[in-house]
Amino acid sequence: MKKLFVTAILFLSVLCSATVIQAQSRTKASVDFSYLPDAGEDRYNQRIAHKTIPVGQDDFLILSRKAADTYTVEKYSANLKKTWEEAIPLQPSETVEAFFTNKDAAIVITRRDNGQGSQQLFGHRINLATGKKQQNTLLLEAPAKARRAGIASSADGSKLLVFRYQTTANQQIQKISGTLYDGNLSKLSDTNYDLSDTPAILSADVQVNNSGDQFISLISDNMNRLTVRLYKLNAKEAKVMSVLVGGVFDGQKVYIIDSKFNLMPQGSLYGAVLTANQQTSKYYSLKAVKFDFEAEDMVFAEEFKFTPDYLAKINTLDKSSGPKPQRLEDIYLSDLYLTPEQKLVVLAEKKYVAGGKDSPYFAKELHLFAYDEYMNSAWNSVLMKNQEAPAEEAFSGISYAATLQGKTLHLLTLENLNGKHDLYLRQIDTSTGTTTAPKAVGLKVANDTNLAYVKDFTSWLSEKDIITVVRPNRKADGLRLSHIQLK
Repeated sequence: MKKLFVTAILFLSVLCSATVIQAQSRTKASVDFSYLPDAGEDRYNQRIAHKTIPVGQDDFLILSRKAADTYTVEKYSANLKKTWEEAIPLQPSETVEAFFTNKDAAIVITRRDNGQGSQQLFGHRINLATGKKQQNTLLLEAPAKARRAGIASSADGSKLLVFRYQTTANQQIQKISGTLYDGNLSKLSDTNYDLSDTPAILSADVQVNNSGDQFISLISDNMNRLTVRLYKLNAKEAKVMSVLVGGVFDGQKVYIIDSKFNLMPQGSLYGAVLTANQQTSKYYSLKAVKFDFEAEDMVFAEEFKFTPDYLAKINTLDKSSGPKPQRLEDIYLSDLYLTPEQKLVVLAEKKYVAGGKDSPYFAKELHLFAYDEYMNSAWNSVLMKNQEAPAEEAFSGISYAATLQGKTLHLLTLENLNGKHDLYLRQIDTSTGTTTAPKAVGLKVANDTNLAYVKDFTSWLSEKDIITVVRPNRKADGLRLSHIQLK
């Protein structure tokens, strides 16, 4: 009864947060910003979701497309003085696949179809201090007809793993092979994962830690089993943990429909999956697991079931006009955070396109689930939002940007609330789930048919300092790179 009471309070607190508060902020600096959309990106699963990266105490880098065949990496100080700029020219068949930094360099990975039946991954390394780019490095070559080659970088950017898939005729994964590099793009070792003993693998997530150890998370057995393999850098055998997630529960046959994994700073891998009823396709539950290879232990969270009562509470919170949903739909796992208190926070978002090619895109409610250090359920809540964008913009300006600072999760969204079209901030206390009312940043973001906000460039230099790209009003000629300081 206590857990149900806490959940109800959280739903009510979110409902009351519809009142908009004006945030105390100022634009500390602002400069013109040129931008070309990355038209070739997967609009649901962007390969590069963060194109602004803080470096040091007062500097940051931006990766931006300047022309159809050119990207640039730019370094700025907090007062938006540009320190250097380095161009990355692309061939017609080449795309940008990854962007990250280490203590010495910015690294951009591009993928190229060489026109001779191969896909190639190239590394572009730019010195952080000088802005000088070293000779491009060919990192991986694989058949063009194979699955798209993959990239995983460690949290500190000191390790880079590039890899290719080998699949059966029906696209089930049998092997993953690749090469591990250091932060200078020097080869450390070849990698080869034989997965043929695991049946029916359709999905694999690859992550690498700062030591170069590789974590391979597999969804197998016809979307029923979750398996994680740890390949230590110098070990001959993999450590394996596996759990059956799908199956028959309460008379319902359920299977995995979505998954998310995150390798946390303390070394454990956390995973979350959404399951659905195989016959009706209705959402069934959320399951979360902690894979602690150091302790050789899996810790399972309490399963959260998507009951009719849960849908009814969401519909109560939804103050939009029109009929209410009769079932949960279009909800995808979006983020996993681990707080300093070792509390896991799982975020899922409702996002979809309304119809055909030219139909608008929507990003709606956020579902949050928190677990304590023992993976017991702590709290859950839903934050209501109603964002819409034209087809040519897709999710470039809607959805959300987030950062975890201490035990506070900060969310930034572009919304029109109570007649104000602006960026809005919400703060979530991850200990209790208490969420502040949305606070308008005060930029008065332009509200017309032209692009007004590019979420990918949003980043926090500190809890009170936000870098973002907006068009602050209709009279503005174009987008502005802005440093917003909250008071």
